[in-house]
Parts: sequence; C-alpha cells; structure tokens
Amino acid sequence: MTRAEWLLALGLDAADIPRLVVLEGSWWRAERNASRLALLDDVRELAFPEFHLGHHGGLPVLYSCAYGAPRAVEPVHVCGELGTPLVVQIGSCGTLQEGIATGDIVLPERATIGEGASQYYGGQGQSLADPALVDAAEAAFVRRGFRVHRGSQFTTSALLAQPPERVAAWHDAGHLAVDMETSAVFSAARWFGLRAVSLLFAWDDLLRHRSWLDPFTPDETQAQRRANAALMDVALELLGTTDVP
Repeated sequence: MTRAEWLLALGLDAADIPRLVVLEGSWWRAERNASRLALLDDVRELAFPEFHLGHHGGLPVLYSCAYGAPRAVEPVHVCGELGTPLVVQIGSCGTLQEGIATGDIVLPERATIGEGASQYYGGQGQSLADPALVDAAEAAFVRRGFRVHRGSQFTTSALLAQPPERVAAWHDAGHLAVDMETSAVFSAARWFGLRAVSLLFAWDDLLRHRSWLDPFTPDETQAQRRANAALMDVALELLGTTDVP
C-alpha cells in the first residue's frame, strides 16, 4: 500500500501523521487506554481498532495498547509507511538479575529475538534500540528519582512458558529482564528507519519464582504504580527529541 492509501484507510489527514507512536503491551487495555489517553488532547480512534490519535504540545501522537509481538509490529508498520520518526514501547517486564527491584526502570539497549515477528522485518539474533533515545530516557527517569538498569533484554512470545531452566538460561546469558514486544518493535522500527526505544518497569522477579500473580507489599505496589505512571510521561517527553519540520 502507498502512503496515500494508508492515509485513506486510516481516515487520516497528512497533517496529522503521528510524530510519535507509543505502544504498550498490556492485558489491561481499558485501564491503560483511560490513563494514557488522558494525557493527550483531541483524542479520537482511527479507522483501525486501538489506533488512538491525540496531540501533545500541538504534535500528533498515536497510542496503541498492542499486546505481544505480532500485534505490536502493526502500528510500527503502518506508521513507518507514513513516515513517523519515533516509536516508544512501554510496559512491564519480569526481572532476571539480582539487584533489580520491582518498580525499577529497565531500558533495553539490545533485545534478543525470541518471538516470531522480527524475521519478517530482517531481524536476526538481536535488535537494537536507538542509543541517543536510551540516554535521553535514562536522564528523564533519573530526574524523576528512579533507579535505572540498562543492558540486554529477552523477548518471548509465550508468557506462560517460562520454566525454571529457561529462566536460568536467560539469567546466565546476562539478560536483565524478559518481555513480549521489545525485540519485534526494534526490528520493525529499524526496517522502516524509525528511531526506537523501550521503557519498561520491573514487575515480577523470575529468579525468585515470584510472578505478577503473587502478592506484593504496599510499598512495592506503590513503586509499581509510580513507575507505570511515569512511562507515558517520559515517552511524551521524548517527543522533544524529534525534529519538527
């Protein structure tokens, strides 16, 4: 499809091509839509389900709650065809290393591809974040008082298939955490020439067999909520790193 055909299919004017697309991998779509879209002005859903267009600082932003790698690459693909310059993946992750507490921020610099979507966008082995965006994101979270961890991430397509031996292998390979979208988003973004970064907060502790279903203390729950709320704020702050024509 041509750029003009995508615009027609979306019901979108060229002036409203997003400058930023924010993707979030979450089961809790209604809750996430309510909290994230509240930070944007003039929000409307485009012709494609879960493609929400709004504005921040006068610039068009697309937000989509897209769970799992196959779904997450769709907004990247469409916005890549349109010429969107920046994509930010946000969400939670399961930690794989000691010293990463629930509510900490994880910024993948590279993501090992354990999902099946990357191959269709030339991704093999690992996919990479934009280093300047990782630097900018780290600075933004540090200013907000968060502990930040940078390094290697693993992306899987099977949330529930994480037996102890697999978790141990991920740990031994040096991965900080595991999620379900990052490597695919990086691969698709690179294919279209978009700059990409992933902003994740630590939720469950896989080394201690502590899943997102387990209870957390009130302080831990508050740390998770604070980190989760900061993700969209920082994503929108990164909009300032793009050149506006």
